[in-house]
Amino acid sequence: MSDDDLQLWIAQRLPPALAAGPPLVRRYADELVIMLQVAPPAGPGEAAALIARLREESRALRIQIAGEIERGQKLPVAWGMRAGEAEALFSSRTAPVMTRLARAERDVLDTLVAAGVAETRSGALAYAVRTFAAEHGEWLAEVRHAIAEVDRVRAQLHVRPRKGIPNRSE
Repeated sequence: MSDDDLQLWIAQRLPPALAAGPPLVRRYADELVIMLQVAPPAGPGEAAALIARLREESRALRIQIAGEIERGQKLPVAWGMRAGEAEALFSSRTAPVMTRLARAERDVLDTLVAAGVAETRSGALAYAVRTFAAEHGEWLAEVRHAIAEVDRVRAQLHVRPRKGIPNRSE
């Protein structure tokens, strides 16, 4: 099932409260992330409470839908909700990431641990990544958009098998 088909399939199973817009499906090598679009709340600052309430109310339905998707797609499903500009991702997997860091980079992590910002180097690195994402979110969105456009154009390339070397006139 393509991501577009999956998006439509999910949308057909959602109650109106969870379907202010089509669900966004992001496919990764190790999971599918489904972001549900909910109507923004009337008052400012109420989005987090709305998302929390809808998360609890929709838990059984999301578990049922996720089970069907996981059987068909052979990938675990993570959920999130967006209400206006507010977004919350829940039930997402965490994955270990191995990296090599020089002494100066490890010193930064150790300083964050010593300052109580994080309990471990791993937590300090996660903090640094989240901080970068928060401070450079617009730039990251622009880069992701550019990558998606390259992927779209690349998908249009239809390479045909050839016999021999192509002529210059081809």
